[in-house]
Amino acid sequence: MKKTKLAILLGLGLASSVAFADDFKLGYINVDRVFAEATPAKAIQQALKDKYAPQQTELQTMNTNIVNEQNQMQTIASKANSFDKLPKADQTKLKTLETQYQKDQGAFQQKYVAFQQGLQKSQELALSLLMTKTNAILKDLSDKKGYDLVLTSNQLVFAKAKYDLTDQVMDKLNAIDTSDIIKQINNPAPAVAPAVAAPAPAAK
Repeated sequence: MKKTKLAILLGLGLASSVAFADDFKLGYINVDRVFAEATPAKAIQQALKDKYAPQQTELQTMNTNIVNEQNQMQTIASKANSFDKLPKADQTKLKTLETQYQKDQGAFQQKYVAFQQGLQKSQELALSLLMTKTNAILKDLSDKKGYDLVLTSNQLVFAKAKYDLTDQVMDKLNAIDTSDIIKQINNPAPAVAPAVAAPAPAAK
């Protein structure tokens, strides 16, 4: 039987000389393009931006206040060569500013970490949900058109454009309703606390 060589495949344990039968049907998708250009991906990205915009604005305001406090401290400190040579009023003001600066900086760090963790968690959830939709489309496409193997472009060194399924996948993905995904992003299910075993009865 005549064999055809297609491409060098990476990460699948296949050598570059692997040959496929004529009836073997293979395709690939550009996942990066799907998640950058597909309408649902853009809608999800906007939903994430809207969700975290208030926190981002708050962080920017806090950072501005911290910078202003730092500038005020530098202005006061520049009036003399040492703290002891400053007027008492300036010494008091400088100490107050330093205390407030440390407090505000600590609060900023806490909020920034919480912001980053929340954003990352939401991004991972969104990616997982969108990937589930994409995989369902790929499964349906493979079943209907008889594809034996579908890869991502990241797994390929080279493949001809005729094997590219990206446009077909994006056409179907663009038609899906993303309201359920956006709803889950905005109102994620609460984490379920692990069950705690009841204490053993005391021995009599």
